[in-house]
Amino acid sequence: MALASIFGTNLFHYEPDGVVEFYEAYPAVRDSFAQASRWTGLDVEPLLYQNGAYEDESERIQAVSVGLAAAQLGIQDVLVEKGLRPDVVGGLSLGGLVGSCVAGSVAREDLMRLLVASDHNPERPDANRAEGLAACYLGLDFEPDHYYGDGREGVFLSADFGCDAEGKVRIAMLSGYRDALERLAAEVPEGLVNVTEGADLAVHSPLREHSRSLLRAEVAPLTFADPRLPLCSCLEQRTLRTAEEVREMFADNVVKAISLVHVNEEMRLHDTELALVVGPSPVMNVLRYPFPTVFVDSPAAVPQAVAAVFEHGVRLRRA
Repeated sequence: MALASIFGTNLFHYEPDGVVEFYEAYPAVRDSFAQASRWTGLDVEPLLYQNGAYEDESERIQAVSVGLAAAQLGIQDVLVEKGLRPDVVGGLSLGGLVGSCVAGSVAREDLMRLLVASDHNPERPDANRAEGLAACYLGLDFEPDHYYGDGREGVFLSADFGCDAEGKVRIAMLSGYRDALERLAAEVPEGLVNVTEGADLAVHSPLREHSRSLLRAEVAPLTFADPRLPLCSCLEQRTLRTAEEVREMFADNVVKAISLVHVNEEMRLHDTELALVVGPSPVMNVLRYPFPTVFVDSPAAVPQAVAAVFEHGVRLRRA
């Protein structure tokens, strides 16, 4: 019977209230933000409150990524202080990188420095064709080829979040060329595909191949170790067990679709009895999981997590 920690995907915008409450309540969270500031040169206040002024979108995304990673790591430290040490970890996108730190595969300092070194909007060969994202709410029996992939030019599956909590719809994120996403949205019933305003990067798609090449060079000098805990990949249903597998995941993360379904199913193979979704996660909180789940996005959820461990009879490891 295993306790799992799940870390959510990067959030281009999120309300920091719960993180601020954690910061004020727990030294471990304050320490995490202080470390992130020291390693990246970014001030704590904009990292915490998400209120910084930036020269371009890439710089803003870097800061949001550092702030969210600091929050997730700090809240995980709080849980460990309460004796809630995970037996298995995993996450989506940025959450997968944070999970790699928790699993002992990469140092926190290396992750933070990587996040501010990465260019989220480098020049690309087809820069004249705008990119975009779209939220997608699909029936359980939807036809994938109608929405993305070979059957739909310029549109790709970017994230598969699985079903909503009630099991009524499949929630996904599509990415690709904005004109292709807008054509798709116009063809389907209103509300099924919603092109996101202000999002101009086709994240987790083949259109980021140029970013992967840059990221490989940034990752190359970093030291990776074999994970000490099972690390469930979101890029395919598998457990990453070697340093090189984790290194490849860091590079592939920008071009491959992410899937909570992969993470959940792999965690189930590790006999997960309870999962803690760590940090702010507005998308993650409305999804269906194959095991009991506590969303630790404010200090009020910490005693709920402790109570859930006893309720479900999860045996905690000592170290």
